[in-house]
Amino acid sequence: MNGETMLRVANVSDEAAMEDVRDVLDGLDFAYEHVRSEPDDDRFPQTAYFYVPDYAAENVERALAALSREHGFDTEVL
Repeated sequence: MNGETMLRVANVSDEAAMEDVRDVLDGLDFAYEHVRSEPDDDRFPQTAYFYVPDYAAENVERALAALSREHGFDTEVL
């Protein structure tokens, strides 16, 4: 996607953890899109992929750092 980068969040343990990720992204005040989850949306643990704006990549990494430590996520902006 032009102007967007991929965010990968691995080790999402359950739906509550996924909601925590979405809550952080919602709080950053930009549009993002959940692209897919592996192995699929209703099986856990899973790896979730989101498109986020290029300009927001650093903010996303900072915002998810504490949440990643708390939940054991492996997050990366690709």
